[in-house]
Amino acid sequence: MKTKLQKIGANVTVNCLHPGVVRTRLTRDREGLLTDLVFFLASKLVKTVPQAAATTCYVATNPRLVNVSGKYFTDCNETTPSGLGTNSSEATKLWAASEILVTQHSKTSFDPCS
Repeated sequence: MKTKLQKIGANVTVNCLHPGVVRTRLTRDREGLLTDLVFFLASKLVKTVPQAAATTCYVATNPRLVNVSGKYFTDCNETTPSGLGTNSSEATKLWAASEILVTQHSKTSFDPCS
């Protein structure tokens, strides 16, 4: 997306982040001893909602990142994304699929370069 926005001269920055695995109530209706054990053990590794929100807030508000674009962040630090995250062929496929989805569910046409 950074490359596409640069081509059209857009004055915005785009970055990506991973908030981590977050403890939420999405699994509140789980049942079973094995499931309870897995969730108990996993609960020691997951983040609280405020901890997970920290990276989002950091990337969105830190003055040092005002002109930073096209980067990936975890735990409030710039990191290297996975191989898939830097694969331009996969990025092209994802962009095409996203355009289809947006067009199917939008009342207006979608052309990010117009």
